[in-house]
Amino acid sequence: MEKIVCASAGWRLKSIGIMLPRKDGMKKWWLAVRMVLAGTCLASTAAELTLTAGERAAWARLTRRVADATPSHRICLRDGQEFVGWPLDITTNSVRWAAPLGADGRMIADFAAAEASRIEPLVVAPPTIDYCDVSFQLEFPALRLIRRPPYSLLTDVTPTRAERYLKILAELHAAWRVRFGELTEGLGLPDHVQVLVFSQEDEFRSYQRRVLGRDQEQTGFYTPAQLRLALFDQRQTTALEESLDFFNFDSEKRQVRARTDDEAEAIRFHDWTRALDVLREAEQNNRRILRHEGTHQLFHAAGILVEDATPGWVAEGLALWCEPREFGMAEQVYVGRVKTALTQNKLLPLAELMGPDALRARGFFAGDRRRDLAYAEAWSLVRLLLRPSHQPGFFNYLRYLRNRDALVDVRRTPPVELLSRFMGLTPAELETHWQDSIRRLPLDSD
Repeated sequence: MEKIVCASAGWRLKSIGIMLPRKDGMKKWWLAVRMVLAGTCLASTAAELTLTAGERAAWARLTRRVADATPSHRICLRDGQEFVGWPLDITTNSVRWAAPLGADGRMIADFAAAEASRIEPLVVAPPTIDYCDVSFQLEFPALRLIRRPPYSLLTDVTPTRAERYLKILAELHAAWRVRFGELTEGLGLPDHVQVLVFSQEDEFRSYQRRVLGRDQEQTGFYTPAQLRLALFDQRQTTALEESLDFFNFDSEKRQVRARTDDEAEAIRFHDWTRALDVLREAEQNNRRILRHEGTHQLFHAAGILVEDATPGWVAEGLALWCEPREFGMAEQVYVGRVKTALTQNKLLPLAELMGPDALRARGFFAGDRRRDLAYAEAWSLVRLLLRPSHQPGFFNYLRYLRNRDALVDVRRTPPVELLSRFMGLTPAELETHWQDSIRRLPLDSD
């Protein structure tokens, strides 16, 4: 055992939003206590950590790996092109260059020395490694860690696929900061948000059972206690592989029976396109899960939403609202559900959508046959509340939910009345306003 001094003293204190009591009532110390009890790793206030030999070795290995994945130079060509990477060998006649490939891979290129105008060093500090990264890696030794602040990704997918997933998360994070940044006042966001991406279904299911205590059909989930997102790459599902195998088998049979080469080529092209559509659907599902669960992760990691203190309709409505590439875009499946339910007089009233029974032990409307409708209604309500005219009241409502001094009032006040108070409406007016917005979907701009 050995004590080492953490270079980023106090990093975790900021990252989980610990705050001393302030006069405005925004007190977050209870959140810190909950996370400590849940097992969230914390650096001591003196920033001293006692590491085992294995942890020291892992820390050194990860630091070295992250540094090696950070480009050190830029090569500028005479035709104006520039590439970042690593010079491998420089002679009077040629330059051998390594360029980044995906998240942590490399590809090699050779340039004639006459093509290069200059090679210059980059002053870029590698992303930091902290103790949570070390413990994360040691928990999954077969996966490799990729640091792309604020994300720490552990995965066994290829570098190019890892880069694709990190890009989705980075786009979500950037848009989320612009849209909801004002809600993070004084809270901060961890710089080491954990993400797991599995390529092997049995390993994902094993982890899912260990964390959730049961098997589920879902291929991605978020656990608030660890602030961790887990995804199984749906391009690797057994069902998808079987579908592609069948497409290939069926295509080969029909190509053999084709009367001409042109007909066989047309069959091959048609079936190849059909297989691409299946793969594209799997990619879209991966993107949807990453953005949905990633939204839950950002709101909880920043302390904007607090587990067990946030209504289910708020958490799921916000996650659904952030799912599309463009926040708040009208999703036809949700539009259809709520408009049909309204037309058939089967819409869940707000009192039921927000009621205490809405949050089951396993999640929002879990086990209820109306679950899909409840999710669609939560999306439509959040969509209404995030319009420019309603957003200030809704943001103040979210601030109030996380205010420890308001805990008694939040618990005693009927949910619809509490939201209506911040929106400056009566519960009946809010219900009418919401139903009117559903009638105008998808043409419901403010």
